[in-house]
Amino acid sequence: MKNIVITGGGSGVVFAIARDLAVDNKVILVGRNENKLQSAKNSLGDNASYVAGDLSTVSGREKVVDYILKNTNHIDVLIHSAGVYPTNSQDNISNNLLVHYYLTLNLLKALKDSRVLIVAGNPQAIMMAPICERQFNAVTRAVWTVTHKTLLVQLLINKLRDNQTTINSFFPGDATSDLMPYTKSLVNTLVPVGKLLAFDKRFEHISGQFFDDRGNAVALNSEKYNQANAMKVLSQYIPEM
Repeated sequence: MKNIVITGGGSGVVFAIARDLAVDNKVILVGRNENKLQSAKNSLGDNASYVAGDLSTVSGREKVVDYILKNTNHIDVLIHSAGVYPTNSQDNISNNLLVHYYLTLNLLKALKDSRVLIVAGNPQAIMMAPICERQFNAVTRAVWTVTHKTLLVQLLINKLRDNQTTINSFFPGDATSDLMPYTKSLVNTLVPVGKLLAFDKRFEHISGQFFDDRGNAVALNSEKYNQANAMKVLSQYIPEM
């Protein structure tokens, strides 16, 4: 039985992944809405627990990390699905980028021979969109999110390597969720790629990759997505890195 931490609340993509993983493993759900988390925990059964906290704040992260580390000293799989539909650039930076960076580092001592996965966006958008720092509207904020999450994976490779821990990102597919207006109307509630990337031995030593909703590696532009560029771009948001 493995220990899984999944951020992003207790509904939508998070619940779909947690439902697959909680059958034979211990799952800790992390989110802001305690009612949703409690409902998800009730549905998932005794293998699930939760902690409510705002990961975009220091106090919220401290609460979450304290709960997790009191309940386990080893995390086999950490899945970052936390995020918001941003209405401004600061929301985007705080909730769709920094939450993943800081929580990963805060849990570093529990990550050993582990896997870290970040839920990202559509492969076509990641491959074709430029890395741009301007966030004028909903479209440019969405582009910023997917490109900077992909850069974050590159940034964290070295920080996790000494712990023999891998980090990758993936597109969960178009599944129903409350994240964006169009996802609320979707009927699909299955996200099998989460379990695949979490457990399949084929991905045991792969790090720094992006996968589609079937678990196929997506070739990214190495001139855009590399560690040097990740450090250059993300240093303006994470100055202490």
